[in-house]
Amino acid sequence: MSLKDDKKPAIFGVQGRKVVVGLKDTSDYIEPKREQSHLSVTSRHSVRVTFQELLQREINKALLSRSHYHVYDVKGGKNSKEVTPKPIALVIDRPRHPLLDSKLPELSEKDTGSYRSTRSGTSSISRHKSTRGLGMKISIDDVILGIGSDRLLFHFDPAYAQYTLESDSSSLDDSLPEMTIYTLPFIRVILWKTQLIRLYEQTSVTVPGDTEESKLVLKDNDLYDYLTSHRGRMRRRSEAEAQTILAFRKTRDINTDPVMKTSTASYVSFYEMFDTYRMLSKMGTSKPSADEEKSVAIALQKLPYNEQVNALGRLPAFNLAGMVVMRLLAGNEYSRSQKRFRKMKIVDRMVKHINYKYSLLPLFTLFPYTTDGMRRAVCDISFCAKNSDILAVAYGIYSYSAAKLSKTGSVCVWSIKNPCNPERLYNYDYPVVSVCFSPYMATLLAVGLFDGSVEVRDVTKYNEPPVAISQRSTSPCVDPVLSIKWIKQAKVIDSAEIDPLLALSQDGSVTKFNIINSPYLAGFKQTVLECVEGTPEGLNFTVTPELERQTIRRPQGLSLTKHPLQQDIFYILTDEGCLHKCSTNYQNQYLELLKTHDGAVNCMDFSPWSPKLFLTCGNDWCIRIWMDGIFRPLITIKNLYAPYQWANWSRTHSTVLLGINRKQVEIWDIRRSVLKPMSATFLENSFNTLAKFSRDGCNIAIGNEKGNVHISALDEMPFPPYFQYEALEKAIYKAVATDPDLVIELRSVGYFGYPNKACVIP
Repeated sequence: MSLKDDKKPAIFGVQGRKVVVGLKDTSDYIEPKREQSHLSVTSRHSVRVTFQELLQREINKALLSRSHYHVYDVKGGKNSKEVTPKPIALVIDRPRHPLLDSKLPELSEKDTGSYRSTRSGTSSISRHKSTRGLGMKISIDDVILGIGSDRLLFHFDPAYAQYTLESDSSSLDDSLPEMTIYTLPFIRVILWKTQLIRLYEQTSVTVPGDTEESKLVLKDNDLYDYLTSHRGRMRRRSEAEAQTILAFRKTRDINTDPVMKTSTASYVSFYEMFDTYRMLSKMGTSKPSADEEKSVAIALQKLPYNEQVNALGRLPAFNLAGMVVMRLLAGNEYSRSQKRFRKMKIVDRMVKHINYKYSLLPLFTLFPYTTDGMRRAVCDISFCAKNSDILAVAYGIYSYSAAKLSKTGSVCVWSIKNPCNPERLYNYDYPVVSVCFSPYMATLLAVGLFDGSVEVRDVTKYNEPPVAISQRSTSPCVDPVLSIKWIKQAKVIDSAEIDPLLALSQDGSVTKFNIINSPYLAGFKQTVLECVEGTPEGLNFTVTPELERQTIRRPQGLSLTKHPLQQDIFYILTDEGCLHKCSTNYQNQYLELLKTHDGAVNCMDFSPWSPKLFLTCGNDWCIRIWMDGIFRPLITIKNLYAPYQWANWSRTHSTVLLGINRKQVEIWDIRRSVLKPMSATFLENSFNTLAKFSRDGCNIAIGNEKGNVHISALDEMPFPPYFQYEALEKAIYKAVATDPDLVIELRSVGYFGYPNKACVIP
């Protein structure tokens, strides 16, 4: 439907009716002049309007034009009725922002003032067609670009200002030289990331269903349901003051594993039964009376003062009390180091700043406990398999570079709870060369002496003789026992027997000892090594004429290493630089021979993430990484200062390894570089001898020839990769990428990790 241009009303027919659309009063309507105005940059009559204000003006103008038209309903040319639709008043009730309501008037007053536009007159506003009825030039692009910007600048001539005053659509004053600045009808909000603010947290408390606490919880839940949704709701209630009962609950972290008990058969003779019952009759079943204790005290008082002190020191109760007191006193000084050793203070992965320096953080130093003032070197270190806080240190002769060699030795059992004094001290007439805790029965400690004898002690028993010692009839070796390893017994043997151990002597012989029901160890010759003849697999070397004329037919054994998976396989390291692969099932022979170093090979260690990947270090100043089945080294790491005494894989990072020479401790990361260590740490002036990782792999104990043991923590290390085996495999392939033949051999091996890519500590 359209209206005619003349001022006469238009008549339309609607089903017998006539609808007249016309002006209410045609004399009142005067069409405004549509003068063509332009935008002037330097005009004094300028106004800043927003897009919302511009839209509202257009709406008001349309409503004003519509108000001059009316609709009448005429029936048969008679009664006419006005049916003009009335405007709908839509009220939008929105909650107001209190801070915005309080600040908006103040900001509006501050935002009103004089302003002189300095923008260029070549704006896109003046390059488009002007809008009819507004007297200005504007495009939709300028309107869109104006939304969200600081302001839109429009300039109007006096004719438009007069028109707006007559139409009441604006309150512009044409006589004012200033312009009115309108602020944007919205708030600019800039969001920054802040710390996590916990508004509410509701933790659920559950208990296992097969415990006593579960019955109480179920009873409490039934009572709650009865009081809230059942007949209990209709009970009589009254207001009264009360105090909430605090319910203490036990977490699962403090629960201990149940003690497993089994019944085993044992042979008992009449003599043993007689001795047992006789001993029980002497001990008695009742506690000692006060009179007996008084008699013991009187007996001590009758002794001289010096003898009283010695007698008091031999009492087990006194030694236990003294040990507890010393632990408490040591905790006051070494509490921070003890927490770091236990991994109570570790670096958070969400830390903002961290430096990967591959350093060692000193925790504490274990000084040797001597009474004669003799200097003894640290020959061996062994951590307890079940309790990583306990370690045994052997003091004796490591090398012959000292000015005066000690003729005696000792073994100290240290605890991290008391780094000042040893928990157990065993003195020997000969230097101690090796110690090893049993991984199967953690209380047993095997000790190897310089005269070739071996003994086993129970560290839980104070001031008692050893469990068993070797004898010359079964182990006639007189050379120092340089290495001891416990092995798992075969399944066919009675499970009540204690697992045997292997002892390597310096003359190249390996003896297997069994602990029997006797004060002596049962020794059997396991393997006797012979010098290498011919050309073995591995590195190529040339035999000098001096070596050809040697008269010694046995190589010198230096160390023993067990295979991580096969319980019967062990490796012997010799001064010829060869690895002799042997088995407990085949005596006096070896299965494989591998030349690894041009000189003595001092240490061998398998990777915790691969039973086929191992490293060796030797006197040729090199650390070499080998793959089982490949007779060429994959990676060779060289030192520029001294031979490597000891080297091992890290227990926490698959690509990190540590090496020790006489001067410093080096940390290598083959994922980053195989040419230069990531760090080198100097501990003290004394020469380093060897080191051992703790059971968790986060700490390391380093011994020297002064007898000091430095316990340090791996600090400023990179975070361990989530996929350890993948990182190790990628680093190995990256290191051998320049040797195509070696890459082909490595690929032929295939997957060389543990099942399910697990980590197994050797």
